[in-house]
Amino acid sequence: MNDLLLHLKYEWEPFTVSGKHLTVAEHKVTRLNRTQCSHLGAVVYKWEGLLQSGPHAGKIGILIGETGDLRQRIKQYATGTQEQGNAYWRKVFLSIGDIRLYILRLREATFGTGESNPIALDLQDFSSGSRRVAFEQLLVMNEIALNRPNMWLVNRKL
Repeated sequence: MNDLLLHLKYEWEPFTVSGKHLTVAEHKVTRLNRTQCSHLGAVVYKWEGLLQSGPHAGKIGILIGETGDLRQRIKQYATGTQEQGNAYWRKVFLSIGDIRLYILRLREATFGTGESNPIALDLQDFSSGSRRVAFEQLLVMNEIALNRPNMWLVNRKL
């Protein structure tokens, strides 16, 4: 039998434009210049905020995702037409509350077997789509495991 041990220390950092935490309402009209944004490029992100209407009103909604281009993904949420993707999330989540964008900041990340020294992961490298998807899914599973009654995990797969 083999063991694979994973250790992550992380935090969700507010995504800011000109020093201000970006909300969904603002992202529709905000120009995302590289010099004014706290981060652009490949990232694992989450939209989070208090829902003010709909079947989950009063709960904190969370949508975790990943992208190779954050600027493009933000604009897709604003104008995209995918019925089972960005248009759907905009309708049932992003437009019905005070929803803000956060990006993942890894502080420690190691993995390995119980028989060897852990291997440190590059904390800044999100260039691999497979790696981003793995982190995204681990963070979704973590939110599910927390089982908070006041939270709705928007992209939870049932």
